[in-house]
Amino acid sequence: MRSGADISSGVVGTFAHVDLLVEAVKKAKARRLDVVDVFSPVPVESIAHLISPKKSPVRFVTFLGGLSGLVGGLALGILTAMIWNIVVGGKPVTSHVPFVVVAFEGMILLGALATFAALLLFGRLPFTKFPGKAYQSEFSLDRFGLCVGCRSNEVDDVTAFLTDMGAVGVRRLDDEKGAAR
Repeated sequence: MRSGADISSGVVGTFAHVDLLVEAVKKAKARRLDVVDVFSPVPVESIAHLISPKKSPVRFVTFLGGLSGLVGGLALGILTAMIWNIVVGGKPVTSHVPFVVVAFEGMILLGALATFAALLLFGRLPFTKFPGKAYQSEFSLDRFGLCVGCRSNEVDDVTAFLTDMGAVGVRRLDDEKGAAR
């Protein structure tokens, strides 16, 4: 859920096969365990759907940025035409046709800038805490990892759960030092 987030206590299970990892993630979510992070050397779409079912709020920020650019572009064109007394030969001063281009460009500009800012904000970028304390170098080679956050009194239960799910290695994250035991 929180990719690479710092956790105070947790257990990391190492899996040899992706099928075991997917099953462990499903069962962990069913047991309402806090799936903090999942590590994989290859993209696994089924895991992405399991750990982040929420829709991104970036689309709303993009919409608001585009809408404000559209309104700002129209306001810029209309107010400029009204302030500078332009001789238009009997036509309306605020004819909307010439302002559509400015409004469209403002919509694209502010929509794109809002999207970029939202991606940085909601993606928690730049990500300066990599690798996190749950990461192991073998997760980039041929192993899969599942980090489950828990309270210190639940560590034994979570360790047993990961072992039962087929983890070839289970390690506890140390509370004070952030190092593995």
